[in-house]
Amino acid sequence: MVFPIPGIDTVTYVKPTVKNKNIAVGDFTYFGDTDFESHVTHHYDFYGDRLVIGKFCQIAKGVEFIMNGANHSMGSVSTFPFHIFDAFGAPVPPLEKMTVKGDTLVGNDVWIGQNATILPGVHIGDGAIIGANSVVASN
Repeated sequence: MVFPIPGIDTVTYVKPTVKNKNIAVGDFTYFGDTDFESHVTHHYDFYGDRLVIGKFCQIAKGVEFIMNGANHSMGSVSTFPFHIFDAFGAPVPPLEKMTVKGDTLVGNDVWIGQNATILPGVHIGDGAIIGANSVVASN
């Protein structure tokens, strides 16, 4: 079942809609909108990072999960990501040379308020409540 409330198509169970192999969502977690995966940004295969969300979570409309592909290296001459643009012909550096903060993990029974942004590599524990418009930058 994708739409858990009869007659309302703006609340969706997330698990049956996920197609990306690097996103895992527990039973009964719902999203206050449609197309959950469009709210997981900068999620590039070559990083291999995962978004893991537990059961019975409530994710409001406008929530964004920003993944490791949004990070820019700050230890070189430029923060510009030359390797992702074909025009520069720069090779993709090995993962150990990239700014990778790991998987993003959300526990069970977490309530994430409207328009919150979860940054890469954050771990949110069971039962946490994230206020609307928050930016979660650390565990």
